[in-house]
Amino acid sequence: MIRSLCSLVIALMIGVVSMAQDSHVYELRTYTSEPGRQADTLKLMSYEGLPYMKKHKIDLVGVWTPVEATDERVFMLVRHKDKSSSDTAWTAFQDDTGWKEAVEKSQVDGKKPVSGIERVFLTTNGYSPVLNTEKVGNRIFELRTYITTPNNLPNLNARFQNHTIELFKKHGMTNIVYWSVRRGETTNCGDLLKALSPLGKSTASVDSSLPAAGNALVYLLAHASPDAAKESFGKFREDANWQKALKESEAAAGGPLTVRDGVKSLYLKPVGFSPLQ
Repeated sequence: MIRSLCSLVIALMIGVVSMAQDSHVYELRTYTSEPGRQADTLKLMSYEGLPYMKKHKIDLVGVWTPVEATDERVFMLVRHKDKSSSDTAWTAFQDDTGWKEAVEKSQVDGKKPVSGIERVFLTTNGYSPVLNTEKVGNRIFELRTYITTPNNLPNLNARFQNHTIELFKKHGMTNIVYWSVRRGETTNCGDLLKALSPLGKSTASVDSSLPAAGNALVYLLAHASPDAAKESFGKFREDANWQKALKESEAAAGGPLTVRDGVKSLYLKPVGFSPLQ
């Protein structure tokens, strides 16, 4: 009897843990470097930025640069307890005298290494794997952004939860994390696509002023290489189970779940000081 009760308690505890959601607010930051100064951006981040981020309790998850060498942006992922914590931490960071001095010293001809920063706040979807900052190494990441047709984000999430993520795994892809844009965010679909798409490929058949919250899915995969990613996606698209799930989900919704040209893919490589590798 006691053994049975213990087994039941353990089973319930495992169930609670497996259903627990990541309550953090994630902040994905896109840094646009001045031409030819991506290396200076990374140097400023690693030698000066990281100590001050740690000082002000900004939890760094990952830092990447695009695989495409002509794209000099830098992508940083951090997480916070909530949006208010983010605002407080970054204000303290920006006001820190030591950080201000480091930025001043980084200037060349009166210009800082970074010409602009875009950021979007994200929350983890319930079906997402837990995001662990593990250093696996020897892999690249793929940042994918989907803009949905009206009212179809729940249907798209259901398709991912019930079909897509397992099929990704079947065909050799590693599911890292799945997000939605944080409710209440003012980021619109146009700005989201511009920040997270390959350069020159951010257009889609959607009103760019449409709020990204409630209309966008953002997620991260890992692959051995870009070629491996393309091979995996080729097999995925040919999978009869995927074709069935696609057909049935679109029939139920009365059409495609994403807008035309609304699926974007960006290959990223982690930098040496990125916790997530």
